[in-house]
Amino acid sequence: MLRLLRSESYRLVRRWMPWIILGVIVVAVFGIYFLIWGSTQAQIQAIRSGQIQLQPGQSIEQLQQTLLIVTPQRVPDFGVGVVSGFGSAMLIVFAASHVGTEFGWGTFRTLLAHGASRSGFLFSKATSLLLYALVFMIVGTATAILASYAVSSVAGLSVGTGVDLAEVARVAAKSGYTLLPYMALALAIAVWSKSAGAGIAAGLVVYFAEGLVATLLVSLNKDYAQIVNWGLSRNASALTRTANGPPTQDPTASTLPDPTQAAIVLGLYTVIFIALAYWRLRSRDVTVGG
Repeated sequence: MLRLLRSESYRLVRRWMPWIILGVIVVAVFGIYFLIWGSTQAQIQAIRSGQIQLQPGQSIEQLQQTLLIVTPQRVPDFGVGVVSGFGSAMLIVFAASHVGTEFGWGTFRTLLAHGASRSGFLFSKATSLLLYALVFMIVGTATAILASYAVSSVAGLSVGTGVDLAEVARVAAKSGYTLLPYMALALAIAVWSKSAGAGIAAGLVVYFAEGLVATLLVSLNKDYAQIVNWGLSRNASALTRTANGPPTQDPTASTLPDPTQAAIVLGLYTVIFIALAYWRLRSRDVTVGG
């Protein structure tokens, strides 16, 4: 297993996709921070010059207050949220591709022919995905911290006491944890379908559609919360809302599951998806095809 894990680690470093994903999250985080600053400043200048009118109940001071979201103190609730928001889709794509391509290229059968075990193959894939998710969150969170200081400097905003690194690490750990079941789901579907594309498509559909359906059902009738609270999205929301502070504007937030229950449910989903992938991997006939 260690030999396979070293091989996976080496390939992660050598392949272009992991580096492109890290590059994208760096650019995306800086882009979001500077976009918020630029758009807010443009709106303030347009109001002062008379090009646009203030909306009822709106003031320039309120617009200026929105810039505080890009300050270092807000990295735990805003910056980490941006990273995990982009990371959800990116890591689903990466997880499915990381496993599914082995079947498309026929390398899975080659590995078995050279003495690798099926359990070792899955262990090395799952472990390398976990390590990559950790690197992704570290790089993304560090970028958010840098972006907050960069925008604050350009905008002339006070950085106050700076970044609370312990709080940032706590929030990032919780947010990163919520990504694991989605990655495991994409991995399992890629194994069952022998296709990276199927894993990507199904993983993204579940990620986006389940959250929308759950929110719609609970908004229509809060009694449905007892059902949808056993899904992925509601439990992920329970953990991230706890990490980022108390909810204020979501009318369905009061029906979210307990954070401890949410952590357990997400962990169980991760284990179940990995177990299903292992069961399918053990029973797969690889004498023909991948």
